[in-house]
Amino acid sequence: MNFNAFWENNQPLLNLFSSSVSFILLFLMLFMAYRLLVQTRRKAYRNLLVSLVICLAHQMFVLARTFEARDVSLLAFITETLNVFAFIVINFSVFELYHRKRPRTRAWFYSLLGVGGAIAVTGLFSGTDSFRRLWEQGTPVTPVLSVYLLLLCPLFALMFAPHVGQRLRYLITLAVAMLMQMAALADRFFEPGSLFYSVVSALLPVVYFIFLFMILFERVVEILQSAYRSSITDGLTNLFNRRFFTAQLEHALRSGLPVGAIFCDIDNFKKLNDTHGHQQADIVLKQAAAILMEETEEVGLAGRYGGEELVAFVSAPGASVAEVAESIRARIEKETIVTVSVGISSATGGITAEQLMKQADEAMYHSKKTGKNRVTSFASLV
Repeated sequence: MNFNAFWENNQPLLNLFSSSVSFILLFLMLFMAYRLLVQTRRKAYRNLLVSLVICLAHQMFVLARTFEARDVSLLAFITETLNVFAFIVINFSVFELYHRKRPRTRAWFYSLLGVGGAIAVTGLFSGTDSFRRLWEQGTPVTPVLSVYLLLLCPLFALMFAPHVGQRLRYLITLAVAMLMQMAALADRFFEPGSLFYSVVSALLPVVYFIFLFMILFERVVEILQSAYRSSITDGLTNLFNRRFFTAQLEHALRSGLPVGAIFCDIDNFKKLNDTHGHQQADIVLKQAAAILMEETEEVGLAGRYGGEELVAFVSAPGASVAEVAESIRARIEKETIVTVSVGISSATGGITAEQLMKQADEAMYHSKKTGKNRVTSFASLV
């Protein structure tokens, strides 16, 4: 038996394998999209669910065509139309994972669906005498719908690729879709029965859905990371919030490393709010927070305790809490329009995070009372 004959006998099995893998990937994506929809209630995930359901329906009709003994044009029509609709909806859904759909985008969406539907209906009934004849006889399906899907690939590359977070992966997905459609066109209209085009047409959908799955999975990871980051940081300054900062300080104290706490309070912050407004005060607060993060990077952790109170701890071997605190104070004085009063305290055996921060707070208050814009050590007050 030659290879072509072997392929003809086993082509349905390869198509079944391709569809099975595609079904698995689609169901995994459906599960992720459903979970995101339940947790966020965003319309984008509802649209993604719809697009994945259409993709599933398309794969079912692909399987039906694979095991249908005769060439049924109505089946081919449904398969091709679902393929176009699924491709349009899935690409708009990928765009919506990163951006909300605007009126212009919505107009494009319905226009492309309308054009696809019009082409499908026109190709369906052209040259047929009756609906029954269309089902019973193998009237060839017009290639216009396939060409339309082919043209959508560069169109979506221009429309969406610059705005999607995973640009390269998205472009590869479109390239695979384009190759898949070109192979299907060649297999159907230019070189029917070609072994090469048949194999490529059967395997490329798996590659296409793998890349779609990777895009969705990466987006889910990004969303989870963003949600976690939001739960442990302050929205204005991007410093860690008080709860997370305290937990990390407790961990550092238990580790046995030398730990020093820094407590900063912006001088005359209320006056700044009253004279320059909240917007300017927020800018200054963010500037001071950025300096705090830079100075404690790799040697400790910075956080926002509340209001204009910024805190940090230093736990790296060889790092001096007094030097870090002085560097913070000097940079804020030089680089912003405000100054800070700073208190520091070094941990002793058995001290808790709350007690250590209270000592640094008392030292900071002493800096306030004795002229502001200075660093005071709690040890000097004892």
